[in-house]
Amino acid sequence: MGQQSSGFVVEIASPRLGQFQAVPQKDPDESNREWRITVNPAVELNGSPRLRALIDRLYHHQKLLTAFDAKQILSALQCMDSTSELLLPILTVLSNATAFPSNQLLMSEFRLTNRVVDMLPDSKYWSRSTRVILLQCIANMAVSSDNVDIINKSLNHIVARLSSEDEMEVVVAMQALTNLSVNIRKEQISKFIPIIPHCLDRLWIRGEVNLNALRLLVNLSCCPDMVAHLLGNKSVAGLLRILDTDREEVLIRAITWILCTTSAVDALHLTYDRIAPHNLDPFHNPFHTLYYSLYGPKGREELEVQTKELTNHSNKDVASKSTRLLETLTNIPPFPAAGCHLNQL
Repeated sequence: MGQQSSGFVVEIASPRLGQFQAVPQKDPDESNREWRITVNPAVELNGSPRLRALIDRLYHHQKLLTAFDAKQILSALQCMDSTSELLLPILTVLSNATAFPSNQLLMSEFRLTNRVVDMLPDSKYWSRSTRVILLQCIANMAVSSDNVDIINKSLNHIVARLSSEDEMEVVVAMQALTNLSVNIRKEQISKFIPIIPHCLDRLWIRGEVNLNALRLLVNLSCCPDMVAHLLGNKSVAGLLRILDTDREEVLIRAITWILCTTSAVDALHLTYDRIAPHNLDPFHNPFHTLYYSLYGPKGREELEVQTKELTNHSNKDVASKSTRLLETLTNIPPFPAAGCHLNQL
């Protein structure tokens, strides 16, 4: 096959006419079998005024995609080079389009979702803005439960972005993982475990609670099988200060996170003996774990005092969850006396 710049692929069927000759670009004559033309619309579309017009229309005037739009975008993405100046705007159009459920269905039907996910592994070598918008597109696609199985195939690549030096890339990766962690299946737990230390390390950013990390921690704690791994991680200095805030959006998530975690500890009868195998401290010191920060003598006393105050909070949801947390805490056994953990060394 030979490729012409026009987007036509011309094959000469008869050797006596030579190889890969250019022929007039017209409809083939069925009676003449000396040549045939195959049209590759993607090559013609890529970089053409038609693609620019499509992007402009979808970005400024049209919110809902049509089947024809989806086909054109897929064709462009299948052949577009990562250095193309149109890659960023076309991914932006897709990211914006995910706000509408009908667009999500159309993207899935025409395998646009698959194509975007397939681009993720190689995107780490792209420019920063294009790399981030691709990840944002995936994060938005993950809002649709119908896309979760497709996007979960790239879970390892998304988790790897949490180690990026670019803060925006980390934030968008957390958004994607938050959407993907709504229902964590048992076989996925090993893939989500590496997320925990990243969340705890970023719980405080420049003296402020990081809402993105907190949202993800809430979802992780809602999976009972994740809780022992969560509590075995290294704790955060001043952890319970997350309850001392005037920002209700932070407070409601903070109390929800601790309530979900405590409810799992109660329901699964988790004691430190069950947490110990997941202790990430090099010397397995229990006093460095999140479990100790919440349920050790000092931490538990502070937690009970702060929670009791929150039972009178003006936000009914905060007050209700604080009351439930106090009740659940009474079922959690006291932390083992100092020195008990040495028997396990």
